Amino acid sequence: MDTPGDAYIEWKDWDDAAFGKFTKPDAVYYAAETSITAQSPPRLLEIGFGNGSFLGWVKSLGGEIFGVETNAQLNARARDFFSSDCFSEDLRDPRLNRFEGHFTHIVAFDVIEHISIEQLPGLLERMRELLAADGRLILRFPNGDSPFGRMIQHGDPTHVTTIGRHKLAYLARNAGLKVEEIRAPALPLQRVGFVRFMKRSGVKIGRYFVERLFSILYFGGQRIPLDSNYVAILVRARPG
Repeated sequence: MDTPGDAYIEWKDWDDAAFGKFTKPDAVYYAAETSITAQSPPRLLEIGFGNGSFLGWVKSLGGEIFGVETNAQLNARARDFFSSDCFSEDLRDPRLNRFEGHFTHIVAFDVIEHISIEQLPGLLERMRELLAADGRLILRFPNGDSPFGRMIQHGDPTHVTTIGRHKLAYLARNAGLKVEEIRAPALPLQRVGFVRFMKRSGVKIGRYFVERLFSILYFGGQRIPLDSNYVAILVRARPG
């Protein structure tokens, strides 16, 4: 009998043979989203690494990788694929304690919407403990400020919390973090091919004018990204 975790993996179409692998468009997106380069390999922790494509990309750049994933089957795939035991089902695994304050990057793509509002403060506080003083916490989640985020937010039965910019800023502040940037996900135009370049250019232009119109009509002139997802960059707050 399949467990709920097995059913979720099947629903997401995360094939064992594809674990840890990434495409060229994946690599272009990851580089644009995180600014990670081979010239400065990170010590990175990914929370909710799923089928491991982002971890595979970071590893290909020479980065030191660690992962937390609640699904035991995905953790087993990671240990086997990377020939490493740096993977856990619990962010409070004692093995992570020696890395407190030393991760240059902590990434959680499509994760915090799965966490209840009661549990989010503790999660963010733990992330802060693990993050280096000059490190970056990168979150991607359904855009709770946009009507176009509803399809993603309500398209997964395991999503439990809707998050907008003001809610995130409140939670971050209470956890000793600061939202340095919140924006639409990266949509790179370079190294994507001519057809994709033209399509994306049209999308960017169209979104700009729609968001400008909405900003005037509804947000007092403040431009709010209406993409279906948000990406937020958080840093450790300075004392005082």
